[in-house]
This record gives sequence, C-alpha cells and structure tokens, in this order.
Amino acid sequence: MHSTDTPHSLSNSERDLLRWLGKEDFSQYGECYGRDLDALVAKGLAQVHAPGEHQVFIAKGSGPMFRAVSLTDAGVAALEALTRADE
Repeated sequence: MHSTDTPHSLSNSERDLLRWLGKEDFSQYGECYGRDLDALVAKGLAQVHAPGEHQVFIAKGSGPMFRAVSLTDAGVAALEALTRADE
C-alpha cells in the first residue's frame, strides 16, 4: 500500500472489491474489472496477472477477461487492517 493509502482512504466500492478479492487466491478479470479494480491496481493493492499465469485457478478461456487477478501483499495487509477496523 502506498504510504498515503489506508483502508479509510478507499471508497466504499473499493473496500467491497478488496474484501471480495480476498475471499479467494485468484479471481477472474471478467468478474471484477472496472474503475474499482483499476483504482486498487493503481494503489498497489491488487494485480492483474499475465495471460496464462495462474490459469488453473480460474475459468478456462482466452482473452483479457480470463486473466487472473489477486491481491498484492499490500492488498492483503490493507484487507487485514480493514477487517480489524470493522471489528
């Protein structure tokens, strides 16, 4: 997470997506692409993997919608902080 980014600096929809991405090791790009994913990637909290990378974890297919997406280490830390803040 960038030094200025905290779970509180995320929009509600970015927090929702962070929580959703944290439920699985990998998600399919086609299920989560859009402005919120772009924001999480820009903040270093999520990453879109190269074509074919981690393909065994998501639906089979070709094209950008079948790329794997996951949280970065910073994203996992942000999710943990968000979870603690929710308690």
